[in-house]
Formats: sequence, C-alpha cells, structure tokens
Amino acid sequence: MTRPFLFCLLCFSAAASAITTSHWNHTSEADFKAGTLQNVVASNLGDLKLSRGLQVLLDQDPRFSSVNAIAQGADGAIYAATGPRGMVLSIHDGKTETIWQSTDDSAALSLLIDAQGRLLVGTGGERAAIWRLDKPQPKQLFSADGVQYIWAMTQAADGTIYAATGPHGQLFQIAPDGKSTVLFSCPEHNLLSLLSDEADKLYIGTDPNGLVYRVDRKSGQSFVLFNAAESEISALAMDKAGNVYAATAAQQEGATEQALPSEKNGRPEAGSAGGVAIPTQEPDMPKPPALPNPNPGEPPPIPRTQPPHLLILPEATEPPTASTPASSPDDGEEPPTVNAVPASQPAMRPAGGPASTPHPGGNAIYRITPAGIVSEIFRQPVLVLSMIQQDGKLIVGTGSEGLIYQVDPAAEETLVLAKVDAKQVLAMCQGRDGRVLLGMANSGAVVGMSQGFAKVGTYTSPVLDATQASQFGQMHLLGRLPEGSALQISTRCGNVRTAADGQWSSWSEPASATEYFPISSPSARFLQYRLLLTSGNGEKTPRIEEVDVAYQLPNLSPQVKSLRATVKAIAVAVETEEAAGGASGQRHVAWTAFDPNGDTLSYALWYRLQQRDPWILLKDKLKETQFDWDTRLVADGRYELKVVATDAASNPVGQALTGSRVSDSIAVDNTAPVIGDVKTTAMATGVTVELTVADRASSVASVEFSVDSHDDWRLAKASDKLFDSPREAASFAVENLTSGPHQIAVRATDAMGNAAYQTILVTIPPQAEKKKD
Repeated sequence: MTRPFLFCLLCFSAAASAITTSHWNHTSEADFKAGTLQNVVASNLGDLKLSRGLQVLLDQDPRFSSVNAIAQGADGAIYAATGPRGMVLSIHDGKTETIWQSTDDSAALSLLIDAQGRLLVGTGGERAAIWRLDKPQPKQLFSADGVQYIWAMTQAADGTIYAATGPHGQLFQIAPDGKSTVLFSCPEHNLLSLLSDEADKLYIGTDPNGLVYRVDRKSGQSFVLFNAAESEISALAMDKAGNVYAATAAQQEGATEQALPSEKNGRPEAGSAGGVAIPTQEPDMPKPPALPNPNPGEPPPIPRTQPPHLLILPEATEPPTASTPASSPDDGEEPPTVNAVPASQPAMRPAGGPASTPHPGGNAIYRITPAGIVSEIFRQPVLVLSMIQQDGKLIVGTGSEGLIYQVDPAAEETLVLAKVDAKQVLAMCQGRDGRVLLGMANSGAVVGMSQGFAKVGTYTSPVLDATQASQFGQMHLLGRLPEGSALQISTRCGNVRTAADGQWSSWSEPASATEYFPISSPSARFLQYRLLLTSGNGEKTPRIEEVDVAYQLPNLSPQVKSLRATVKAIAVAVETEEAAGGASGQRHVAWTAFDPNGDTLSYALWYRLQQRDPWILLKDKLKETQFDWDTRLVADGRYELKVVATDAASNPVGQALTGSRVSDSIAVDNTAPVIGDVKTTAMATGVTVELTVADRASSVASVEFSVDSHDDWRLAKASDKLFDSPREAASFAVENLTSGPHQIAVRATDAMGNAAYQTILVTIPPQAEKKKD
C-alpha cells in the first residue's frame, strides 16, 4: 500500500468511527499564519521556510521618524534621507554621520547618485529643491515655482536628470548645466514613482487616479499604459524582458495586514521544491500467513511461480531542468548582483481623492508586458510602499506591519521574506554586497536584508483543540531538508485554552524530525507543536509543505437534545368531496440528536404509561429522527416516550455508548364522548334540546347539531358558556320546523378529536303549523 493511499484511508476512517484517528492538518498559507512565526515565513504556496537574515545598520534616532529614501555609493557608504526633519545620513564602516540638513522645515524625500558618483537629495515642503551634496558646500541644482515635492529622480545616460514632482503633476528634465524644463505634465496631482528603461523611455506612476504613463524623453510624447483601480502607483520596477511592474498604495479603511485566504492549488514547474524529503523509515512488512497443505501426508505438488519480492526504492532526487537552474536564491544560493535604480517612497502622502474604488482585497502589483497586456501578480491587504527587481523576482516593502514580500512571477509564488519591527518599509535599494537595504518609518531605522537565510527560526502552531482529553498519535510531515539544514520538533499539551506556565506540560525536548514523528506529550484536550528550523551557514532552509497531527478522541455518548410528539391530523373525504376533520389516532414523534465524535447513530423508541408500567419497545433500528406512532393500538391514558440513541454502528462490539431523552406526558384518547340525559321540550314551531356530554380521558371540545341529515352543522352552547371539562351540559333550540317528523343529529367531540353521534326524533303537530300561518 502506497503512502498517499494509506494517508487518504486514515482520513476517511476518521470520519466514520469514533475510536479511529482524527487529524489536524496544516497545509496552506492561512493555516500556517494562524501560528506564531519567528524568523520563519509562509508562502502563498503553503510552505514554511526560514526568513532572510536581517542586520540593523541604523537604529531609531529621536531626530527623525522615517527613512524616506536610501542609496549606496561606490565606496559602500549607505545614504538615508529622513523626515519629517530633512537630513541625509551616511552609514559607513559602522559609523553614522549627518552629511546634510535642510535649513527650513522640508523633508528629504528622494535620493540619486549621479554618473559622477555625487549624491543628490530631493526635498518636500513649502518649496521643493534638489541639492547636490558637493564638498565642501552643497549646491542647489533645481527649484521651481509651485513645486512642493520631489518624489523621485533618475538619470539618463547622457547625464540629464529627471524629477517627478507634485502637487501639479510635472516631470522636469534638468540638464548637466542646471537648466530645467517641463518635459511632461498631466492633470494628476503627484508623480509618485519614476523608472527609466536606460534608453529613451520613462515610466511614471501617479496620484490620485492610479495611472502609469510612458514618456519618450526625446520627443516628449506620452501614453497611458494602465489605469489601476487603486488611487496611487507608489513604486515601479522593470525586469530584463521589459515587463513593467506597478505597485499600489491606496489607503484601505479598517484594513488589517493579514494574509488573504489561500489554498493548495499546486505550483508551476519553475516553483518546484529542491532538496531531499524529510527522512522516513519504512515499516517492517509482516510475514504473510502460510498456505494450507491441501494434501496432508502426500508429497508436495510442483511449486507455483514465486511472485517478485517487494522492492523499497530510495526516493529519487529532482534533477535540474532547462527552466529550473540547479541552484536558486530560494534554495539558498546567492544570485549575481543586479544593478537597479534605487526606489524610494515618501513618508507623507499627498492629498487627493481616488479616481476609482480600491479593490476590497487591498493593494496589488500589476505586470504590464511590452505588448501592453496587464495581469495582477500580487494582492494583499497592505500598502505597497517600495519595490525593486532582483534576479527576476520582486522584493516588496509594505505597511503597516513591516512585512517584506518576495514575488516570483515565473513560479507564481508570493512569500514573506522577513518582518521588521518598524511598521512601514518606505524605501529599498539593491546593495552592492547583495543585500537589500531597507529604510523604515515609525522607527526611522535602516536594515540590511541578506540574500541568505536566518540561522535559526521557530514556528509555533496555534493551540489545537480536540474538544475533549485525547490521545495524541504521530505527526506526519511533508517537505524538504537540504543538506546543511535541520528541523527539530517539540510539543506540549494542557487542559486549559491559554498555555500559561504551570498550567500546561513543559515543551518536550527538541528531536530531529522524521516524516512520521511520534508525539510524546500525554493525553490532554489542547496541543501545540513547535518547529525549530536551522540553516547552518544560511545558504539552505528547511521547507515544510504539510503538517498533519493525528489524535484520538475517547468515545463520547450520543446526545438526544429534544423529543416531541404532536397530533397527526388526517383529512377524511366525505361524499360531498369536502374535508371533515377527525381524529387520526396517530402521533408524529420527532427528535434531534448528535454525536460528539461524528458517529453514525441509530435509534430505539420506547413507551410506557406514565410512571407506572415498565418501558415497552415500540420500534428499534431507526435511522431517521422521526416516527409515526399509531396510538389507536394502545389503551387510553397518559404516556411517556423515550428515544435511545446508540453509536454501535461506528464502534467495536462492547464499546458502543448510548444517550436518551424522555418526552413530556402524552395524552392518548381513542374513546369518543358519551351523550346522555337528553331532554326535549316542544315549542310552537320547534323544539328545545338539553343534554349532557361526558368523556373519560379528555375534555369535551364542542357540541354541534344538524337537522334532517343536512351537513349544516351548528354549534350548541355550553350551559356554563365554556367547553373545558370532561363533563359538560349543553342546550340548543331548533325553530321554524314544518309539521311532521324531524330528525336532529347531535355530534359531540372531545379534545383529541374523537366524535360521538346521537339521533333525536321529534314530531311537530299540524295545529302548530296552522297557528304559525
């Protein structure tokens, strides 16, 4: 039996029987993100991995709260532009130095290192400017009336600098001699992001209508490539194939940064996992039973051909394919450094209403091919604040929880590379040593994110609730363990929901993971598992694709929650084809029941005279939760019903449990009332009738009369005005009768619908009719 078939069989059996195995299964991004991740990330493909390694290069400084832009010089110095107090800091050889500070209240919004290696800073405030930090004195390179923000800058091969500005949607070109002109303007308020194809095309992202423009820097001709549903195009990037990636940062009211629900939908070939599987040990195969000797005492027959022996083949490793390199950054290998234009994003946002309704799923990254085809490759409830392209993948900085994503369009994979303490990753650039340099807001820090993995990370599952104290079995893990990486497992358990010290068991000692890992924690209601991932030298990471935890609930008694019996009325057809009510002599019995283990239930129904006689079996082996009881087959009286539920169909012989419920008392009355003491008194043209009705088991409900076999039944009145007791006196008068004989029918009905009939014969004398004339 193969492992996949065995696993499916176990899952199927868990639903059919209380004492077989139940499972907690974690296999999707949403499953894993319900736990606690420390230096561990979950991809949209449902994999757990170590996050990238992080190194704080500049810690929080009380002078500023945000790093709006970041760049690195040829000598390795890292430059950080800050706000709201405009400063430029240099971080080099472990030392931090302030190399420029604004003389007004403007913030430093953007940075650019020009072809000569000089640092340019763009500001935002009452009047924006571009400063070139020449030594010993900074030089103002650009300023223009009405320009308040220099959101982004880039430089062409001929030395021309281009500045994306606000709040009037202008793109300026600045010649090497400092002369500036408006190359492009549009009705948008702000040009937030700017990208050059390193030839003649510039790409611009705008606010407030979320447009992506393509501008020919030679001719000045412009063209709208894309209009996003979101209001802001916050960052742009381009890959080697010429695809443009546009990220959005529209504000989402009430949005929280949580992963969108994900499911396991497979992965493209480019996203196939490498490494070897988590180690497993094949079970010993039992010896098959010996065949009986069909001819005892006789020589053995000619032997049959022996079947081939069962071969257990080692699991094959995955060879590299033409579309998948033998090693990739995702497997721990560092890719070659790619020169990328440093991306920046301001801490403050320009005002402006969106031109379209933001997507309810948050913000997106769109891919625009050279042919103009647009597709969405990323969607999360975050603000995308910064983005660079690195070796075919996008590194994405977000707010408001400081998550850094990697988006691999070819593999259709999105994963969180790391999570920083700061809540917004405003700026990002490719470092010269392969690291990605990050500028943050809220704490104003600068962090270097390595291409290698964190050395150690832990994943702690959410608290798993078995609903009752249960026995824990084995943990089944699927994934990959590249050479040099390691995975260890610990578990703990308790009987209170919160895992407080002293109320739960201690964590078990970490043990090396195997595909089937026995859980050593004792029986309890709640369980947690913890995975310890290590990368060794930071080049490889364990990859966990699925965690399945087996547990076994004790068999619990079925529960019958309600039991009711109602009169089942039956319409009786008469010759006139009109329906006349009558007692059915039946009760519709219905009940509700459930089994805490999900067992299949069957039922037995019992009855007895209330608190007097022993229980009598009415019907057993019922599958449905209802039964029609014909009460005409029992004597009059007050009865109780009892339903007993059993889970015998889902448990071994001798281990079944039952649950029961007794009904309220049920009145059974199959006997019609008795009509007697009839007294008639003649009138001039009619008769007055007085009578008594009595019922043995219930109350009298009504008395009616009809004359001469007509079906026009009329109500008689009770002497005490109400029919509400077992014995009632009633009277009625019949008037305007013709002379001669007449037949009066009386019908008395009890509360259970039983009816009795009595016929009264009267004769009206002829003289009474004459007097009437």
